[in-house]
Formats: sequence, C-alpha cells, structure tokens
Amino acid sequence: MSVTDTCPFCPRLCRHVCPVTSATAREAATPTAIATVLRLVGEGKLPAELAAAALELCNGCGACKRHCGVQQDVPALVRAQRDRPVPAALPELLPADGVRTIRVDIGSEAGPGAAATSDALGHATLMVGDDRHVQRVAAHFAGWTVVTGSHAVAEVLSAAAGLAGKYGVRVIMDAPPESGPRFLTCWEGANGVDGQIACCGAREGYERRQPGIAGAMAGEVVRRMGTRKHTCADSHCASWLRAHGGEVEGPRADQSR
Repeated sequence: MSVTDTCPFCPRLCRHVCPVTSATAREAATPTAIATVLRLVGEGKLPAELAAAALELCNGCGACKRHCGVQQDVPALVRAQRDRPVPAALPELLPADGVRTIRVDIGSEAGPGAAATSDALGHATLMVGDDRHVQRVAAHFAGWTVVTGSHAVAEVLSAAAGLAGKYGVRVIMDAPPESGPRFLTCWEGANGVDGQIACCGAREGYERRQPGIAGAMAGEVVRRMGTRKHTCADSHCASWLRAHGGEVEGPRADQSR
C-alpha cells in the first residue's frame, strides 16, 4: 500500500523520532499529518496550497522511514511532490601539479583552494532522485579524487557507486575528532545509526527554506548536548551547531590535510 493509504491511519508511531516535531511540538509536522494532508488534497477535500505547506515541513532526514514498522517512505513521497531544485553549476576542475584531486564543500564551508557548491550538488541532487543529474555529476568528476567534509556532497558522489567502474570517481570524507560524544549526522541516522536527534536542521537547504524551524532543531540538539563537547562528522552540520551555541568539534573545510 502507498504512503497516503497507510500513514493517515497510523497513530503517529514515528512522531518521537521526527526532529521537526521534536523541536517544534507541531503536530502538523508529523509524517502522519503530512501524509493525511496529501491524501485529502488528492481527494479534493483540501485546497492545493495546503499540500505545499505540508511538504515544506519535512526536512527529508529519513528517521521516520527507519522506525516505520511497515517500511513506508514519507520522505520519498515528499521529494516526488516537491518542485525539483535547479541543479547547481559544477566546479571547474583544474589539476594542480598533475594531481587530480579537488576539495568540494557546501557554500561558505569551502576554504581556500576548495570548490564551493550549493546543496543542489549535496543532499538535494540525490534525494530528489534525479538520476540524470547524478550521472552528470559522476561524469564531471570522472577520474578525480574528491575530498569533502560534507556528507551531503559524499552522498551524491556515492550515489554514482554503480558508475564507479565507468567513471572512476573516488571520495574521501574528513574524519571527525576521536574525542568526546559523537553527534551523528542525519546521513548516518537514516542509514541505521541512532543519534541524539535525527537532524540538526541543516539538511537539504532546510535552514534557508525554514530558518525558524531549523534554528529550533539546532537549539534542541544543543540543549540535549548540555555542557558536553561533541564531535560531528559533517562540516556543514558542525558549523550550523556552532552558530547556535553548541560546543562542537568537527571537520572544517579550511583545515589542511
């Protein structure tokens, strides 16, 4: 059965793992509520603009899917019904001293000598399911080693894993510091590793689309951290949490390797 056939009749069993709901206490943000709105709009019982509002509440972290007893994928439904983002321009590739290695990080995270890109190369490209653009990215980086401190960038390049033999793209992720409790990124959480909260609000450009909600999510993560210093595996997430008062160590895009 589809998400809209199943989730509207579920007693919100994934509510406790939804980071948007946890941070805002908004019942409208629960996967159950979002699926219900989409079902009613599809039946013509609610105006179409309510569907757009419901879709914007989901940040796509995938926590609800991982905790769903019947394996429903609400984020996939949301991505299918949202407007697809315009693909980002890909960075110019200029080999230095014949070494085909480039550093790629999201937006302001890019340091000296790094290629900055938007979330359209990161989470969004993969999560909208645009296979043609993923292949375009793989072909662009063919034969290159990409170093990144962002799981968003790594996700897209890893999506081309099936094309690796053809394009030969290699990805190196920065490792976070060993010390301190780990704050796990939503990428890790959606792949079966539990963290303090599934997402800090910085995923898929959510902090730009929903700055108030994303700020509340970061604040909730920081609150749960207490006075402890944490480490984070993603430079974008780490900087977002630092901006909201978190004592977070993690990879920085301008670190020398």
